[in-house]
Amino acid sequence: MSETRPVPYPADTRAKGWRFELDLERVMQSDTWALASPDHRPWLLMLWAVAWQQVPCGSMPSEEALIAARLGMKAASFRKVKDVLMRGWWAAEDGRLYHDTITERVIDMMGRKEGERKRKAEYRARMEAERRAAESAGVPGMSHGTDAGQTQDSIGTDTGRTWESHGSDATGTGTGTSTGLLKPTTSPYGDDASASSTGMSSKEAIFRIGVPWLVAEGANERNVRSMLGGASKQLGDDAAWALMQDCMREKPIEPVAWIAGAINARMPASKGKGKQGRHSGFDKIDYREGVGDDGSF
Repeated sequence: MSETRPVPYPADTRAKGWRFELDLERVMQSDTWALASPDHRPWLLMLWAVAWQQVPCGSMPSEEALIAARLGMKAASFRKVKDVLMRGWWAAEDGRLYHDTITERVIDMMGRKEGERKRKAEYRARMEAERRAAESAGVPGMSHGTDAGQTQDSIGTDTGRTWESHGSDATGTGTGTSTGLLKPTTSPYGDDASASSTGMSSKEAIFRIGVPWLVAEGANERNVRSMLGGASKQLGDDAAWALMQDCMREKPIEPVAWIAGAINARMPASKGKGKQGRHSGFDKIDYREGVGDDGSF
């Protein structure tokens, strides 16, 4: 650790919830792992985990007492094993310690975050361009139809609000947060709209308007489709679409939970004492499961 090198990345680099993945094969084949006794190996893992949460990410302070305190070790115990634990760590010009393996992971994380940022920016720009094109043409709402076998993108616009529905091969990636989908503040077709006024059937309206609206709220598209599909079968398409419109008018803080509770409240009593309906329990499902802090699934 006597060599001083340039700082590998900006001082404000943070993980911000980005997971730290260990390559166990690489770890267990390393010389440091081989030199560490079985009693000391857990401290190696703790050292890397703590470093990942530091600022800048992947670094450690240079003071031995502070390192021991961060790890939860006694200073005397740390001094006995520091030659093994700190093997491969080097001092940078900012006075902190870095390790090549962890530095590689941080740089990879930064690249992925930048790629995600650019993807979202491009998506927002594309949605804004389509919205402006629709307004310029004086079209209150448009749907991009597709031939059989092609992926469908349906887009509706109304006073500056935009919805997008991905086709059957869509993964939902990146639709959890801040993807450029603008959250509608009211029902997109007005408080008194019926399915027929949209030019769609009730079922079509559910999946071409309701699902994208909920996905824009951060819900998992597959789970939402399953929930609303179950509601259509159990309650009927018209009732399910009316429920969806009620949610858009109510604008609850948690629209998915609101709809799940409303579905359960409208479910007919199950046959057989003590048994629940086939579609019961929607209000106990976390429809935001699988969405990360960065908007990905």
